[in-house]
Amino acid sequence: MHCVGFEMSYCCVIPPYNSIQAQAVAAGESGKLPKLLSPDDDVKLYYYTRDNSYSEGNKMKYWSVAKDADGDGHFDSPGDNVANYVWTHLFIYKDLEGTKPAGATDKDRLRIGRQIPVNIDSGPSGKPLSGGYLEYAGKNGGNIVMTDTLVPPVKDVKLVLTASHLWDALGLPLTAFNDTTRKGTIRSVTEKDFQPFQYSTVEMHDRTGKGMKNSSGMPVSYFGTNPVDIPNCYACHSRNGKAAQMARDEGIKYSDKEYKYWKSYPDESEYMARLAESSINILSLHDKHHETTFLKDYRENASGNRLGSTGLVNCADCHGDNVSGNLQEPRPTATGYKAVKAMPLSEAIHGFHLGMVPMPDGGGRSQACQSCHPTHFQNPNMNDDSNPFRVTDRYGEGRFSKGDIRKSGGGCYVRRDAHSNPNAKPPFFLNDYGKWQYKNVSIKDEHGKPTKELRGLYCTNCHTKAAQAFQNYDNIKHDSTQSGKTLRNKTLKEMIKAISHGDAKAFAAIADPKTTGNNEVMKYYTEHKSATLVKNVGKDGKLDLKPWNHPKGGAVPYAAASGGNDWWLAASEPHCADCHVAPFVESETGGKYFPIDLPNKYSLYRYSKGHGDIACQSCHESTHGLYSTRYDGKERSVDVTTHEQALQYSPDGKYAGPVTCSACHTVNDKGVPLQLKDTKYANDYWASVTLAHFMRSGDQKLSVDELVKKYPYSKSTNIVKKGWK
Repeated sequence: MHCVGFEMSYCCVIPPYNSIQAQAVAAGESGKLPKLLSPDDDVKLYYYTRDNSYSEGNKMKYWSVAKDADGDGHFDSPGDNVANYVWTHLFIYKDLEGTKPAGATDKDRLRIGRQIPVNIDSGPSGKPLSGGYLEYAGKNGGNIVMTDTLVPPVKDVKLVLTASHLWDALGLPLTAFNDTTRKGTIRSVTEKDFQPFQYSTVEMHDRTGKGMKNSSGMPVSYFGTNPVDIPNCYACHSRNGKAAQMARDEGIKYSDKEYKYWKSYPDESEYMARLAESSINILSLHDKHHETTFLKDYRENASGNRLGSTGLVNCADCHGDNVSGNLQEPRPTATGYKAVKAMPLSEAIHGFHLGMVPMPDGGGRSQACQSCHPTHFQNPNMNDDSNPFRVTDRYGEGRFSKGDIRKSGGGCYVRRDAHSNPNAKPPFFLNDYGKWQYKNVSIKDEHGKPTKELRGLYCTNCHTKAAQAFQNYDNIKHDSTQSGKTLRNKTLKEMIKAISHGDAKAFAAIADPKTTGNNEVMKYYTEHKSATLVKNVGKDGKLDLKPWNHPKGGAVPYAAASGGNDWWLAASEPHCADCHVAPFVESETGGKYFPIDLPNKYSLYRYSKGHGDIACQSCHESTHGLYSTRYDGKERSVDVTTHEQALQYSPDGKYAGPVTCSACHTVNDKGVPLQLKDTKYANDYWASVTLAHFMRSGDQKLSVDELVKKYPYSKSTNIVKKGWK
């Protein structure tokens, strides 16, 4: 799921940023162990996105939008554009490996977008959109940039953007438009141009750049899903939308002038005119309600730079945002207006909109999640109001106010992910909390009545206070065995006691939050309590920072160090471990990617690895598009790409994931790797799957006898029985 604008003349919420990630595995033939490949094996991985070789021009306005990137007060310096401006808070000293030479000072910083300009159709790490070779991140991860915090003495914080043992092309400015179908100027874009699930391809080459072939003589080439789409702001913030009408009621006329100007162009589509109108509407309401001056130089008849000296408004200039690595607020490199300290970006946007427009469906769940986040289907013919599954009409009015939002679709999650796929098959390997969600949400309709077809989960069933409570409670010593302190392996009664003081109704209200009543969906943002980042044992105002679980010292919350609080970091995000029984949980027991994660806590799914250092994403796909995705046929599926991606690894050409052992191992007739011959695992596929999930980095080096002793068959079979749902 990646929400991003493509026309940035007025404002930028999140800059364009898609990555292509891969792992390369030499399959284990005739019972040999598979091998994870690196550049040491004289291979390299070439990447491109099918039919999508450029962005700037008739697909995107980013480099062509002027903005004072170097901070000299003018728009006329080389490199003064938005693509450079939005990244200037990040820097390196020497390389993307986090090197800081001895004696280096702030003056030696190489800022992204200033000393290191962002090339057209390239990402901030220098990788081109149109194709190139992936960089390999070794055992400690890669693409390391630095940033500063809200605490002046705490500087040069390293952000590891790529997890260990991954090949990566980072932060590509991808759009949802294909080369062959995007005709005309950018002014002519319509919703039917959107192809939100792009096909990104990776080919294996030898060190000379020659394509390699497998044992069957076929090129080693695979594709994966790169999701990219635009937020649905225009629906409410233009024409007859609620926010557009609210502005008129308050006497604000800017957005009507904006729409009128663009409609004077003969090739301007209705969609693009409304998109421009919505940007101006948002800025005008912000000026009115928050005393900003974004439109002070607005010129209704200007052919370019219509905001004058203000230039583009970058939301992260005032609102801290961990997604873009901006921990300070105001952002120190902001220009064009007086930047101030404001609440975290995610909290500001979600909290405000969920209060203003809760949009409950028939069961009280907010339609707003799927209404605001991308809502386009892969089939262009489904991208208009004739699509019965579309969440809202063209003016932002919810269509499921008396129905079930989970039966809608289009976009990043609903009607796409395994968790919303009615054809998903067990085992689901659930702990007691997962079983509660299954019983009370997944197999119930909007009236709380049992359904024959699996309804699945909604966004608000994962992004909950309960998920944050689980993470805050944890002090685990080992991830896949869950030794140490955790609620995740406890009974439901124990969970309720710890999370809601034994109040089952209060527990249900935060585990399946509604926008009706107390609006627990909104309170998830507005009542958020920051997690502890570190402990300070220093005295007399001095800093002496220790891990969060140090027995002494004052707790320093994320909010004290980051303007983004802990949003989108491991401390605030849902985890597989919330619902799934161990070992079907994240790995890399935190701290390796600090401050993105914490020691003795679960890391993010995207950083997690399993046996043989295989990334969880390599077998299960990335978050929000997990195998098996919903498939309603080629014409009606939200995301055909991920379904077809899974079939590349399918043992029978029909199975749509997760990836099975046979993708890398030679297996017996039960689908179990031959390495487990003469063990009890050999005749039990699901027990062997459990064993694979128990295994962590280094376990593949054990002998079979040592491995089976460390993770006994009886333990694995017990977990299969316990977690089968």
